[in-house]
Amino acid sequence: MGRATTEKSDQIQYLKNRVKLLSYVIGALNADMADAEDLGNVLRMVDDLKVKIKRFQDDWKTKQNG
Repeated sequence: MGRATTEKSDQIQYLKNRVKLLSYVIGALNADMADAEDLGNVLRMVDDLKVKIKRFQDDWKTKQNG
């Protein structure tokens, strides 16, 4: 998923890019052809994004208190 970043602006840009990718993947789903595996892939993407957001949130809290 790329190199780790600690700069707030880079983290925001990372999140924007991941949300765009997620939107693209969901937009590409075809109701006639999509299956449970496709939904599993979307769910994994959401879970990965959630982990990153929590990591960034912890970084920001640490910088605020540091």
